[in-house]
Amino acid sequence: MQKSYSKWLAISIGSNLLFSPLTIASDWTFLGENSRSSIDFSSRINSNINTQKYSFLNVFGIDIHKVFSNDTADIGTLILQPYIVKLNNVNNPPFIFDDGNDTKLTWRIANFNYTALNQGKFNIRVGHFEVPFGLEYQIDTNGTLRQLTAAQRGIKTDWGISINGIMPRFEYEVALTRGSGIELNSNGNPHLFSGRIATLSNKNTVAGISWLTGDVLTANGVAEQKYIGLDTSYYYYQWQFMAESSIGKVENNNTLNGFVEVLWRNAKENLSVYTQIDYQRFEVDQTENSKYDSKSDWTAGIKWVSDGGFDISAQYKQKLKEAEGINIDPSFSLQLRYRM
Repeated sequence: MQKSYSKWLAISIGSNLLFSPLTIASDWTFLGENSRSSIDFSSRINSNINTQKYSFLNVFGIDIHKVFSNDTADIGTLILQPYIVKLNNVNNPPFIFDDGNDTKLTWRIANFNYTALNQGKFNIRVGHFEVPFGLEYQIDTNGTLRQLTAAQRGIKTDWGISINGIMPRFEYEVALTRGSGIELNSNGNPHLFSGRIATLSNKNTVAGISWLTGDVLTANGVAEQKYIGLDTSYYYYQWQFMAESSIGKVENNNTLNGFVEVLWRNAKENLSVYTQIDYQRFEVDQTENSKYDSKSDWTAGIKWVSDGGFDISAQYKQKLKEAEGINIDPSFSLQLRYRM
């Protein structure tokens, strides 16, 4: 297995160096003014420490960002992020994949946000975007090892429509979406109503309240979910402290979720180190004396970014407490990524 890992590492580094700015044309002038674009490559290896089994994730995508304007003001922003995802030897892959060795075209983000109505205070977004809930909505973690709280709800992005804006003292987004996540799927008639209202995100202290209710598409059909959550972030020089707590129901079973993270960045902001604790308590028996179980884990990670768009990140995850029937094996992940 060591040979397989070395081969993967050599291929990953070689392919990322091959597609450098010297070998790929970066002329995207056909998009017009007020536009930018990136080509994104990443290769990831995940290792189960207990079983010594490895899985691989290779991704290639294009990130297009275009602001449409008239003579007096901006009209709206278009974001398109199509990505080809290749799995290899992945156990329990997301249900949108046929198996652990599948290849699929996915959309991370694909939407147009119309901003010409009231100077950014009332906008209309249509397409595929992040579900407005909690810390995950506030910080862009797409394509990175570092993830926040979306796994607690089983959905991060969705297809639909929203109203959003930035007011003098708060910002908001309220969305009505399909409930199917990446796929625009009608099986089981999923649907989702969600929203987040928060203090301004450019302040040192940010606090938000979120809600989510509806039927979410899963591998086993649709699952009814209801959540309300509170989140807060505090920035102190090179430190970032974040926490989120939510309560709700999944298929009428009560659930309580908690998450905390501490992150440090160096002065150049090209090196970051973080640690997280994730906790879930859930009802497993709705008898007169309800039975509850819980699970928790901790995560530590590091990320380094070069001036040329190349970055490398690593993450280790370990259990604190396992719930009955839910195994949390220790795991190590390493990712190489290049954006130009």
